[in-house]
Amino acid sequence: MMVNKSNSLVSIVIPVFNKASFIRETLESALEQTYLNTEIIVINDGSTDGSLEILKEFGKKYPHKIFLIDSVNRGVSAANNFGIKASRGDYLQFLDADDLISSDKIASQMKLLSGKRPEVLASCEWVNFKDNKDYVGRFPYGVFQGFDSGLDLLLRFWDNQEMHQPAVYLTSRDLVLKAGLWDESLRINQDGEFFCRVLAYAGEVVFEPKGKVFYRQPGEGNVSQQRSAKAARSLLDSYIRYEKAVLVVEDSDRVRTALKKVYLKFVYDTFPDYPLLLSEAKNRIKQLGIRQSVFIGGPKFQFLSKYLGFGTALRLKRYIN
Repeated sequence: MMVNKSNSLVSIVIPVFNKASFIRETLESALEQTYLNTEIIVINDGSTDGSLEILKEFGKKYPHKIFLIDSVNRGVSAANNFGIKASRGDYLQFLDADDLISSDKIASQMKLLSGKRPEVLASCEWVNFKDNKDYVGRFPYGVFQGFDSGLDLLLRFWDNQEMHQPAVYLTSRDLVLKAGLWDESLRINQDGEFFCRVLAYAGEVVFEPKGKVFYRQPGEGNVSQQRSAKAARSLLDSYIRYEKAVLVVEDSDRVRTALKKVYLKFVYDTFPDYPLLLSEAKNRIKQLGIRQSVFIGGPKFQFLSKYLGFGTALRLKRYIN
């Protein structure tokens, strides 16, 4: 079984769609990595705002470091899949075209992964920023630690409504190929579904406390903020894929309870729109067979749910808002 070597090639995969305002800073953060054995795969996903010209400029300046793929617009999942297939690295670093990584991020994680099996992946802290990464928002998340397995990390996400920004991970190619490529049929939560599969197959998750990911707050119209029937359908489909991925690994009450919270969160976020999708989500909850009450949402909503019931609390929340 392959183990990590200190000089393994790391491929940084950056899909780009209309990010001319940010892509220079993102590419510079990738180029400034103190870990030198990297390649940067940038995939232009049909940009119309001048992003392609910037990518060509960087490609000419760094011809042995930056490799450009120019594609018609097919979406972020297809772009990431192009990047995976074109990359040569033993490890993969996915990075959105408007986010940043600290200069020591990859080096620190590769040091931590040294000697580890390919099923082990590394994570780190992520912080929020808008325009200046010197002014960031931090979250006291419990996911900023190591976990015995990727499944344990997933359950922490779902049980506590926490998350990781996808760029925190440094993942072996072997693990990515075992989990499978990005799902190109999804319109939303593509990264959540992809890394659910990666984490389901992962062994230990090691946490590197020095490196950081700087997650740029999304603007209006961001895909993750879409509210439409198609977006809601895709979000529910991604959650159904969660269920299929993790129950194969462990079919237990703790897993089914966490999945119940995932579907309840869908109802919480979607209500009262799209009644057919709400009904489908509620049926998925019933099929999980967990009768124990679970609580999601903020502290006030959880308090109301405990004493009034989830449905009544949801209707009251809707009325107040």
